[in-house]
Amino acid sequence: MTGFNEDQMHRPLFEEPTAALERPSQWSEPLGFMVGGMANQKYQQLGQQYFNAAHYLVESIKHQDVADSEVANPILYLYRHSIELFLKAVMLDAAKTHSLDSLAEEYRAFIKEEFDADCPEWIITRMKELGGIDPNSTAFRYNMTYDKSAKADIPVDGEFHVNLHHFQSAMTALNVALVGTIAMVACGEGKSAQ
Repeated sequence: MTGFNEDQMHRPLFEEPTAALERPSQWSEPLGFMVGGMANQKYQQLGQQYFNAAHYLVESIKHQDVADSEVANPILYLYRHSIELFLKAVMLDAAKTHSLDSLAEEYRAFIKEEFDADCPEWIITRMKELGGIDPNSTAFRYNMTYDKSAKADIPVDGEFHVNLHHFQSAMTALNVALVGTIAMVACGEGKSAQ
């Protein structure tokens, strides 16, 4: 192969950290990141990373750095997964599921119980819209969902257009709402703090 350093092909992808990797700022070389141990992050931080990645991809489309069709599924998946992680950050005892429909209903009940308030319906609607297309967090990754009873992969049903500007705006509003809920819980504004 040309253009590849043979030594690099044998270098491990995941290496033990050393003092040589320390850098004065996040923009300094050597560029890279830590995984595991002290670098493990909580659901909220992970959710924000997925949200940010989706946002940057959308912005790269707007700046014509990449065509929308080239990164459509990653954008859908990244936003969807960020929402799932934020829901799990809010409700630490949430069901171990990828179903946004189930998590949306848990969130609705949580808001009622914790704050004695009704969750704004648009929040539940947005979550269920995503869950309707991607019920088990596989449709945006593989363009299909596994049906356990039929023991078969089922392609995404229907054909839909996603307006990029509207979608980004809606996901941003949902992000703000969920991050706000996390902050309210952390500040002890709910019933569980009393």
